[in-house]
Order: sequence, then structure tokens, then C-alpha cells
Amino acid sequence: MEDGYEIFDELKWRGLVNDVTSPDLEEEINNDELTFYIGTDPTADSLHIGHYSSLLMAKRLEQHGHHPIMLVGGATGFIGDPKATGERSMLTPEVLDHNFHALHAQISRLWGFPMVNNLDWTKDLSIIDFLRDYGKHFNVNYMINKETVKKRLDTGISYTEFSYMILQSLDFLHLFEEYNCRLQIGGQDQWGNITSGLELIRKKKDPTPKSSV
Repeated sequence: MEDGYEIFDELKWRGLVNDVTSPDLEEEINNDELTFYIGTDPTADSLHIGHYSSLLMAKRLEQHGHHPIMLVGGATGFIGDPKATGERSMLTPEVLDHNFHALHAQISRLWGFPMVNNLDWTKDLSIIDFLRDYGKHFNVNYMINKETVKKRLDTGISYTEFSYMILQSLDFLHLFEEYNCRLQIGGQDQWGNITSGLELIRKKKDPTPKSSV
């Protein structure tokens, strides 16, 4: 890091920090080298403007000595992050595969971040192992109080989309175990999923990593 330069202050000045889960994060962003990740699902074959601020934040962190991982959700793309307005249409494996490779090419060319696919560590997970090893750590009352899920309770939400939170939490746990990834960044709408990932790691591992959006 550059002497006298506080990257966290710049991120706040640019409006890129909305919430953090640890008061220690600012010092670690300024003075340490953290492995962190940013994720997106291959629901389309191109990045859009909604990705831009998170990707810029990731690039600035990389330029100041941190280590980004770009996750493209080949598994979570099959499920779909719950929307406040209703159920998502299910994409076919062929469409998801096409979108994944298109995003992979775009991200590699424009941003140069190393990439992972969460299908690699979930495709062989049995439903019994999923429920016993991960679902057991999630309290339903906790899950339904997440903002997006809460908005869907009146109109209804499928178990499939309700389970998305657990799958994304599993991503953070896997990256923490495999890469010592201790930070996740994302849009404000991802706050519930991010904190759920931290909670899963807290229950399965120690110490708990940091997080911000």
C-alpha cells in the first residue's frame, strides 16, 4: 500500500461503501492484502451497468494490493436470486452454458480477474449432504426476515428460490476454505446473502472473515 494513502476513504468518498460487518475492515483494507470475491450469475450473456460500481471497486482494491476472485455462478444461475417482483424463469443448461462462456470472455478481456465457477463444488453435492451439512445451519425465521424474501411472502416464493441464500453462502464458505477469501463485495441488494455467508462461516469455521458492500 502507498504511504499516507487511505483507499477506504476514497471508496467512501465515491459512495462505494454502504455497509460493513466489522469495524476492523477499514484498517485491513488500508494496510493489509485481502483475498476477496465478487459474484454474478450467468442470467444474460453480457455484463450490464448494474455490475459497474462493484467491478470498479474490485479493480481499485486490486490496484492497492488486494486479490480479487470473480465468481460466475454456473450453479446459482440454475436457481435464480429471488426478485422482489416474482419468480424468475428457469434457464436451460444450454443457455446458462452459453452465458457463462460469454461472461468469462468479457470479464477476462475487460477486467483480467481470475475466475471460478460455483458449479464445480456443488454439482456432486447430494440433497442429503446439502440439508445436513449446510441447511441445518440456517434458521427459517432468520431467512424470511431478509429484505427480498420478506417482500415475497405475501405473493409467495418457491422453495427453490428460498434456497438460493444457502447456495450463495456455500460459495463464501468454499472460497474461504480454499483461498482464504475473507471479503465479499456486492450490490446493496446482496447484503442479506453476504451476511448469511458470514454466518455460515462463523458456525463452521473460525475466525469469521470480513465483508462490505
